[in-house]
Amino acid sequence: MKIEEIAVKIQHTDVSPTATDQDIIALCTDAVEFGFNGVMVQPCWISLCRRELDGTNVKVCSAMAYPMGGSLTRSKVEEMRHLVEEGVDEIDFMPNLGLLLSGQNEAFRTEIAAIVEAAAGRPVKAMLELEPLAESSRRAAILEAEAAGCTYVKNSSGWGVGGKATGELIRFMADIATTSKVKASGGIRSRQDAENILNAGAVLLGTSAGPSIMRGGSGTGAY
Repeated sequence: MKIEEIAVKIQHTDVSPTATDQDIIALCTDAVEFGFNGVMVQPCWISLCRRELDGTNVKVCSAMAYPMGGSLTRSKVEEMRHLVEEGVDEIDFMPNLGLLLSGQNEAFRTEIAAIVEAAAGRPVKAMLELEPLAESSRRAAILEAEAAGCTYVKNSSGWGVGGKATGELIRFMADIATTSKVKASGGIRSRQDAENILNAGAVLLGTSAGPSIMRGGSGTGAY
């Protein structure tokens, strides 16, 4: 796999609570330099990224309602509307997995559908924190997120209990998903990691180690 083929799959990520405006500007600079798919930032930095990336093909992506996912549905919906107003291109969000694990599949799906609707046509990715879940729950999470209209299903937020992306888990997701695409996140540090995950069926990679991957190193980023 050519390195350029990997670059266009990377959403260069900095969702750290201590990220500064200069950190985010550097993130955008890296994304343009290496030809990454997008930057992934907290909602407060969307407008800054829009300015920094104006005139480029790099997408402005943001994460919301994570890493816990237990916000009220109406709060999540309102937050999604705010992100849209800020000019976000794509959104990763945390659904309420507690509902699913309580057997409340319809409530789980209904919440996601409301969030997808609030995104007004923008690609939405559900962070499903799959690593600690039983196979039946993993399967249900993927299928319910799909049924609710998610563009992507994602194995992990990279911050919560979702763990690292592995070829085995990503392959499982790609086999189950029929309408949604797969984004991988967590522990993607090297070019070999990236190639393995993409070959397993992911179409996007969320990582803070993008520049290191491009330079052939083994990154030490947080996610």
